[in-house]
Amino acid sequence: MNWQIVSHIHGGHQSSPATQEEYRAAATALDDAGAGLCAQASAWSQAALRLGSERVGAPLCPALASGSPAAAAQGHETLPYDRLIAACRSRAGELERTGNEMRGMADLLIRAHGLYSEAEAGVRRAVTELTQAGTQLLPGWATWIMGSAAVGGLAGSWLVEGRPNPAASSWVTSTFQEGYMSGVGALVAGIVPGKGVPHTDEVNKAAGKIANVTGPLKDIVQGDHLQVRQVTARTEVVRASASVEDSLENLRRLAEERLGRIDLDSGLGYATVAVQRYERADGTNAWLVTIPGTDGRGDSPFGWEQNVELMSDDPERRRRADSARMVVEAMERAGIGPDEPVAMVGHSQGGIVAAAIAADESERFDIRHIVTAGSPVANHPVPSKTWVTSIEIEDELVASLDGAENPATEQWMTVRGTVQPTPDRQGPTLNTDGSCSPGVASNVWGNSPYAGAPVADPSKTQELSHWLKYHQAAYRNASDLGGPAVTTHERHFAGIIEGELRQTLYYEGRMTNHTDQAPGEHAGFDRVGR
Repeated sequence: MNWQIVSHIHGGHQSSPATQEEYRAAATALDDAGAGLCAQASAWSQAALRLGSERVGAPLCPALASGSPAAAAQGHETLPYDRLIAACRSRAGELERTGNEMRGMADLLIRAHGLYSEAEAGVRRAVTELTQAGTQLLPGWATWIMGSAAVGGLAGSWLVEGRPNPAASSWVTSTFQEGYMSGVGALVAGIVPGKGVPHTDEVNKAAGKIANVTGPLKDIVQGDHLQVRQVTARTEVVRASASVEDSLENLRRLAEERLGRIDLDSGLGYATVAVQRYERADGTNAWLVTIPGTDGRGDSPFGWEQNVELMSDDPERRRRADSARMVVEAMERAGIGPDEPVAMVGHSQGGIVAAAIAADESERFDIRHIVTAGSPVANHPVPSKTWVTSIEIEDELVASLDGAENPATEQWMTVRGTVQPTPDRQGPTLNTDGSCSPGVASNVWGNSPYAGAPVADPSKTQELSHWLKYHQAAYRNASDLGGPAVTTHERHFAGIIEGELRQTLYYEGRMTNHTDQAPGEHAGFDRVGR
């Protein structure tokens, strides 16, 4: 089965209230007209059914029902039922297709301009608040319900697919993940029930407390000495970029190359980031930093342990996170000046690092725009000068770990994607009167190229949607819609790195115990790009 992502846009630049009202009126008119055409299609279908019933049910003239040549010889006349029924069905099909296309256009218009984003956010916030309150008041029951739902998803996938699929558990619990995480965070942080959840930092406060314990333990197990070293790629991995979509593709290439999911023969290993220098027309420099996510290696600064520190509400604790320290050191070694504009793009932990640096190192670097994919960054205090383009998938879990939805401002836009099966297409059909009906998609909006963006290299069954290819499809669908929020953010991002790529530098990090080896002698560097 193939999969597609249907995206909705929240936040970012919006049209004026008057313009939005005009778009809303246009969407309503399209939807009403489409519904009217679908109603007429139903009437034509009913007419076809009545004609068929009359043909076989003429009580006073059985010969008509048979349609035999003998009836015509006796002077009997009959209607051309076959042609009439076919014509009614053809007209019904045409009206239904046109009506569905008009309703689909209304849906696309609504999504492109985020016309219902406030209502969607309100419903989402209400569910999150109720789930948080329930988790705080009855944590045992809440955990039991979430666990049962997850197990039920696994069992259902086992019956359908023949094996347990973790993606099914994430999909079943997706509606309540933010609220549950916020509730658990509030319990750990000691926050009393009743506090509202929008843009609050229960999870981050809890992460700060947890990091006070796990941080020192991590230093003992993994080592507390960070070694950062420039490495050379044998092949081009991170290429020149002129857009968010280009940068996401470069991020995917670097992430999958270092994890071994693809083989570009670059020689790059895990815990590697890229820093690119673009020269503008006026001779000044701009920079793009590409940061993949967690790799989970034992001596990597991008291990699982560092996520807790990055999620802390304490800026000093975030600064001490090894992955943040590594990227900051790579940026300094590359020569990024305090007044040179910087854009950053990161996946998962890489996106959290970008948000943390934008929040905590604003005096050291001029971070103008960050792009995060699947990163829980709602509560990071990113300054208003930094634009944020966040991409999240509804059922991926990781993006919900912050327990809150992202701010919806001019500078902060969230593209929220939903995984759906790609609709099957019906081939062209030959009607009884010799006419041909074109093929159509099996759902209402599937015949629109903007309905959803296909996921690259799809699996036959649903998989965990935290892979970067799902975020790429979500952003592609949002770009195809062409709304003002996405267009404005894309223009801002492209304006920062506008120029000619002059240099791509790769930096690799390793954790070690500084008493074991002198800096630069770690064996892990000998095999990477050397």
